[in-house]
Amino acid sequence: MLVLYGFTALAGIVCGVMIRILPRGSLIRLMKLCTGDRTASCMRKIYPGEDPLEGSLKSFRKKVSAAAFAAGAGALLALGYELTAGTGHELLEENRIERPDYGKGDKKVRLKVSEEVAGQGDVIGITVSERRYDHESLEAMAERAKDELIRIAAGDNGSLDHISTDMVLPERLEGYPFRISWRTDDPLLIDSHGVINRTRYEDDIGVFNEGILTGIHAELKYEDYTGEVEFSARIFPVSAKEVTLPEYVSELIVKEDKETSEDKSLKLPGYVEGRRVIYEEVSDGKSLIILMLVLLSAVLIYFREDSELGSRVKERDAELIRDYPGLINRFALYYCAGLTTRGIWSKLCRDYRESLNRGGGRRYLYEEMLLCEGRMNEGTGELTAYEAFASACGLHIYRQFISLISQAVSIGRQDMMHRLEDEANEAFERRRRRAMELGGEAGTKLLLPMFMMLFVVLALVTVPAFMSIR
Repeated sequence: MLVLYGFTALAGIVCGVMIRILPRGSLIRLMKLCTGDRTASCMRKIYPGEDPLEGSLKSFRKKVSAAAFAAGAGALLALGYELTAGTGHELLEENRIERPDYGKGDKKVRLKVSEEVAGQGDVIGITVSERRYDHESLEAMAERAKDELIRIAAGDNGSLDHISTDMVLPERLEGYPFRISWRTDDPLLIDSHGVINRTRYEDDIGVFNEGILTGIHAELKYEDYTGEVEFSARIFPVSAKEVTLPEYVSELIVKEDKETSEDKSLKLPGYVEGRRVIYEEVSDGKSLIILMLVLLSAVLIYFREDSELGSRVKERDAELIRDYPGLINRFALYYCAGLTTRGIWSKLCRDYRESLNRGGGRRYLYEEMLLCEGRMNEGTGELTAYEAFASACGLHIYRQFISLISQAVSIGRQDMMHRLEDEANEAFERRRRRAMELGGEAGTKLLLPMFMMLFVVLALVTVPAFMSIR
């Protein structure tokens, strides 16, 4: 896992740096492979008059490097968590686990238990208790607790001489300050919780009929004091339950932990019934979750740039639609005054430049008109420049408008003024309908706040009323 995190971090950082220093030609080929011409088309609409390729390269370099660096940083974060979490530092030589020092509390470790030959294994969680000091006290209370523990441990069986159902091994005893932990002489027969394994001796009919005598040990703890209560129980297995290797190893580790609690470390069993046991530390999986979340964030960062471009293109189209009625109205006014289409176009561009000089804001429509005027000044035919303008706007209403004035330029139309007036009226009607639609959408968006205010008002009215009734 550490190798995966390290490789991902290195790959992310290297990719981010390479994108930053990649030659222009290679970057263009990579961008076209990943995004095609979509980004360039959006850049052409958002930044009229500028080189769309340069804007596309800048946007592509920015989003790819940001995503790569985010992935690398996330992998480093996951790697750091994996290292600081302690994984890979608990299991020492000779299958030993260092105990927490005095007063540090118990330590939980996850291990993978497997056989040397099979290789496959299961994950177990063990608790390594802290080191404790030797103390002798509270002997009288421990002696009095012994009879009560024996009575409770028998549970529904009535007597320890005939245990056929699971025993009751409490962790606390009412009236006594002890914390009680249990172990058995034969954890494959009955575990530390009193649960009986009813398959171990099912093939031995004699033992099955006579029952199995085993020792039960209760360890009583109160602060630094440790006492022990020992008794025997005869177990009569009556049904089947299989004990797996990890379960058996867990019981052996619990037993060893209790017996060597004053040692500096806990020795894990190396062999179980002649089979060698292999231990591997298991990560808690949080570092992998961190890595996956950060990689997802990197992907979102990459596509966020495209989403923002799409939103800006929609805002640009909406602005073009809003400016259309004003354009067609002014065009009709100047046409009625006797100006030619080329003269009207120059007049509108000149007014826009003066507006910019006075501190006015930029408008996509008039930026495209300036580009169209520049093409005509450079020698491009008037009709060709108009067609390029309509194509750049990319909206049906502008194609219709250019078609109208192109006919006036090429063949002349005596009813041109009436056509422009009709187009202006229709444009304002479309604008009115759009305003009504936006108003309806605004009303819909206000429903949730209105309902929230309604609930607040109802609470202010009903709560005092109910309180006064009570």
